[in-house]
Amino acid sequence: MIDKQLQEKIDLFVSKNKENILNDIAKLIEIPSVSIVPDKEEDKPFGSNCRKVLDVALEMCNNMGFDTKNYEYYAGSASIGNKDKEIGILGHLDVVPEGTGWDKKPYELTIEDGYMYGRGVSDDKGPTVIGMYAMKFLKENNIPLNYTYRLFMGCSEERNMADVEYFKSKEKLPVFAFTPDADFPAINGEKGIMCLEVKLPIDGNNLVSIDGGLVSNVVAESATVVLKNVNADKFNNIDSSLYELSKQGENISITAKGKPSHASTPQESLNAIWLISKLLCESKILSGKDLKAVEAINHILSDYNGNGLGVAISDEPSGKLTHVSGKISTKDSVISMDINIRYPVTANGEEIQKEIKKYVENMGFSVFVYEDAPPSYSSADSQEVKALLSAYNDVTGEDAKPFCIGGGTYARHFPNAIAFGPHFIGSHNPAGPNKGGCHMADECASVEDMMKALKIYIVALLNLNELNI
Repeated sequence: MIDKQLQEKIDLFVSKNKENILNDIAKLIEIPSVSIVPDKEEDKPFGSNCRKVLDVALEMCNNMGFDTKNYEYYAGSASIGNKDKEIGILGHLDVVPEGTGWDKKPYELTIEDGYMYGRGVSDDKGPTVIGMYAMKFLKENNIPLNYTYRLFMGCSEERNMADVEYFKSKEKLPVFAFTPDADFPAINGEKGIMCLEVKLPIDGNNLVSIDGGLVSNVVAESATVVLKNVNADKFNNIDSSLYELSKQGENISITAKGKPSHASTPQESLNAIWLISKLLCESKILSGKDLKAVEAINHILSDYNGNGLGVAISDEPSGKLTHVSGKISTKDSVISMDINIRYPVTANGEEIQKEIKKYVENMGFSVFVYEDAPPSYSSADSQEVKALLSAYNDVTGEDAKPFCIGGGTYARHFPNAIAFGPHFIGSHNPAGPNKGGCHMADECASVEDMMKALKIYIVALLNLNELNI
């Protein structure tokens, strides 16, 4: 438990620094730091805005008295202490594009009814600033440090994480690290991420094409099939809430309307690609390779727990394997369907690949695995996880337990790291449906929650300081 004197000291620090924290977050939000294809100029590997935001963040850290480093604008860091072993805080300063649908200004911090709005307030500029101030508490209070504490500030987390790989080539690895880029109470495991492409040849006698979806890691919201030599009357009873039929010359086009979700949470989705395959199977208008391909798509996507790929596996820490399709296209009489898989933290990626290839090839189709990022897992009983969880429970008064996710953070790129806050599960979202969250319009964060997260991070750093790692 936190003793009363320490609690009062932390409360006073947070109160005194609240306005400075909000001002610093505002300075970073003003910069549209979307990571872009590396610039030819050596000092702009991810574009001029990522360069600018790192300069501003490093200046903040210099003003706090931290030792700072710039890794050729791939990333930056700020540190306190001079010990050989390091503990890392892994934040990032790049953001996803603003997109559409904003009621607030995406690149101007708006504070309204106790909530901050702006691209990056919760992912991940706001949390990175909170990490800065947690370190500032240690420095200002002259805490005897048993480790060097280093805040990593990446510039391409949202695109390809080339920033963290460059940093690792230049800096020693921390003995432990956490990333403030997820949820509380503590995420001690991230499932493996596997991406593959299934190739399904067609005759084209009736099936001209199936195309839909945008990216591999988001369940397809829309998919369209084009058919020829087919009587449109076959679809007189089509469900207009799910499908839209139109004529394309002598062909007919049917578009399915699904419900998207991130690949890590398929239970919240309705896949438009599956809807198309289901409709075509039920219509009984196809034959030959056209039918075989559509039946395979329907089978593969009939659930999202690996049954359709022959890999329905699970484990105790992280639950079931999940799979989705986020993108499908047709070219030269071949349908290409992307599959995004999140597999259990104790599973072996190579074994999963073998099983999928055997299963899909037995169906008569080919599969190509183009990405396999291994899972990340730390036991709930590890001293580091316990130290962070204790900080959360002491500040909140809860008795929460760690959990695993299907998403991916910087944590999977380090040998001993987990994701830790700052988002409180179930917290109020004032922006309304399909808004307010990370990557959404009107991205927002509670000021009160962010200050509570700062308290948790301060206690977490103090707890880690007492460990022998």
